Amino acid sequence: MPSLAELPTTFKQPSTRHSLSFKDGNIALLAKGQYFLVHQGILSRHSAILKSSISDIISSPQTTTSEGIPVLDVQDSPDDLYHFLAALYDGLSELKYDKDSFQVIASVLRLSTRYEVLHLRNQLLRGLTEMWPDNLTEWDLRESNATTESGVYEPRAVIPHPIPVINLARDVNAPQLLPSAFYDLSRYSPARVAQGHVCAKTQELHRLSERDLLALLKGREHASRFLSTFLVNYVEGRNPSPLCIFRRQQFDISRRRACQAAFEGITFEILRDTNDVLSQRSSDPLFALMDAVLMLVRVEDGRWLRPCEFCRADFETVVDNARDEFWALLPQWFAVDPGWT
Repeated sequence: MPSLAELPTTFKQPSTRHSLSFKDGNIALLAKGQYFLVHQGILSRHSAILKSSISDIISSPQTTTSEGIPVLDVQDSPDDLYHFLAALYDGLSELKYDKDSFQVIASVLRLSTRYEVLHLRNQLLRGLTEMWPDNLTEWDLRESNATTESGVYEPRAVIPHPIPVINLARDVNAPQLLPSAFYDLSRYSPARVAQGHVCAKTQELHRLSERDLLALLKGREHASRFLSTFLVNYVEGRNPSPLCIFRRQQFDISRRRACQAAFEGITFEILRDTNDVLSQRSSDPLFALMDAVLMLVRVEDGRWLRPCEFCRADFETVVDNARDEFWALLPQWFAVDPGWT
């Protein structure tokens, strides 16, 4: 994209004044046929880039004017520019970080990045991090908030689709959003990912770049292999805890194997889920690991998969460590450097 200093200062008539204009405005920002009458002081205060460009056109003998006011052709989308200017004048205090506001967030983030308005950029990235967090605790909270009271998981009802989020993160150099966005997307089937995502509001089709699609497929395979390895190493044939209260049962063999039977049941349930028999979260290893612990305190198809408290506590520790390791490996699996600490 050319710098503002290189952009033409002339524009083709007719052009339309946008509703976001002020009678006392002293600079016209032209955006593809629409112009915004705004204030040089506001723009210059928040953006050194805009300040320099305004200075250049004012000092130029060939400056184009509209209604006697100098015109700066910024060549941005009118919608993007509208949301950006509204954020400059009104702030972002009323903005909600959810699916319905994503187009506004993306518009302001693109232009606040281009024009180096850092307070807007930083505020938006903090808000986006609530949906695309950099730590497992906040990810679990996000997932809980996307689950209804009846236990139905509906992330797309409140959280934007990850494909436009990944593309936006690439555009504005926000790699900290990428690991969780890639992981979210990896839970879709490869066929659905390849089809892309159509925005319900704009009908725009969003697709991953070839590089990101390849990274996604590789990361998805790594995540699946991690879960399979965990099942083999820590669940299948798991021995009871040294403190297991059932292992010393001398006359009741079924009781003596109660804890082992519980873990065998967990293996079966997880494998059944990952083969798409039960859950829409069948490609979600982080959820599968957490659910493995929850299975130990609930009834599954009429069966009570509950080991003794000592065996359950040991297994919870193993699962917690595995989930922490899984999360830490996401950047490596999806070939991104998010700068996580």
